[in-house]
Amino acid sequence: MKKLMLKGRQASSRSAYACGALLALTTITVSCTREATQVQVKEMKEVKTAPTEKASSTLAGTCCWVAITNQVPDRIEVYDPADASWTTPKWTWQPTTALSYNATSEIPLWGDPTDIKVRNNTVFANTNQVITATSYRLATIARYTGTGTRGQKLWVMGFNDTTFLHAMEILPDGNCVVASAGSSSPPAVGFIRIYSSSQPAPNHGVYTQYSLPSAHALLWDQTHQVLWALGNKLVKYAYNAPGSGGTAANPKLDTIAVYPKLPKAWGHDLSADVNNPDQLLLSTNGGTHIFKISTGTFQDIPGAAQQTFVKAISSQPGQNTLVETIPNSGCTTNGWCTTTVNFYDATTGAAIGSRTVQGSAIYKGKTFDPNYY
Repeated sequence: MKKLMLKGRQASSRSAYACGALLALTTITVSCTREATQVQVKEMKEVKTAPTEKASSTLAGTCCWVAITNQVPDRIEVYDPADASWTTPKWTWQPTTALSYNATSEIPLWGDPTDIKVRNNTVFANTNQVITATSYRLATIARYTGTGTRGQKLWVMGFNDTTFLHAMEILPDGNCVVASAGSSSPPAVGFIRIYSSSQPAPNHGVYTQYSLPSAHALLWDQTHQVLWALGNKLVKYAYNAPGSGGTAANPKLDTIAVYPKLPKAWGHDLSADVNNPDQLLLSTNGGTHIFKISTGTFQDIPGAAQQTFVKAISSQPGQNTLVETIPNSGCTTNGWCTTTVNFYDATTGAAIGSRTVQGSAIYKGKTFDPNYY
């Protein structure tokens, strides 16, 4: 993004256009039971798919909506895959004074949103679920569900104009980690920082920084109780491990393992494979991949889901479905955006549908799932 997409801008439009051209129509039926904050999916119709792939007729599962970072209106938008037309979001969010964000020191730092997650977290008062969101210069935690105002600021941190935040994760205890891809001069700089966001002000900004060139993605692994970070390599961290000196008020990370050789250069996104606790999903400039945790090995995702310059990849719980966003020539706002979210069969990689938000500039479109895995 801007110069931050490092090696990816030049070829992204070409590869994404090849995937998205000459789309055909099919019908997909979905049956999902959702939480009270969501809806029950009945049917999905008129899904565009590539003619070279045989579309699946059904998608069974239990979750979820899809959240996008739309860089045209600079806001988070949440949509239901069951809606044939993505014209009316289920929910939108951006920092405003009504949500307790400061008009001079915080809101001006919000622009070109880069990441969105929803998490089950009750650390903050009157809150059951939170969102974490980043733009280039702002990282924030806001209430999603609870007895308080939806979208209200719970924690926020501003950054300088060379930080280029790309991702954020909240840990179960309320502390958080942010990922900075860094500027393109000098090349390949970047870091992750862990913050004491669980603590009341003025103690909420204590942090420790760790170098990670081109840091782009973060994921808390609840099964293995570790943090994963993706940049020019994949790194596994322990959180507040014995002997680290880390506490909730002064949190620390310790490197457990480093996987320096990615299948292709420059990592972009990282997600849990929600249907397999031994696997992570990740994208690089050169493709989409599975990382098997128990063996520390990578393999390519098959079929049409194997794309280059994928900016976001995730899976749908209870379904055999991948969700990806890939830059395409239909989005002219910048060199890394798209107007379309794509869906694929997770086993074969076959394209099974897509949804388009007309006039948008989507950087990431990911499953809006509150659970840790």
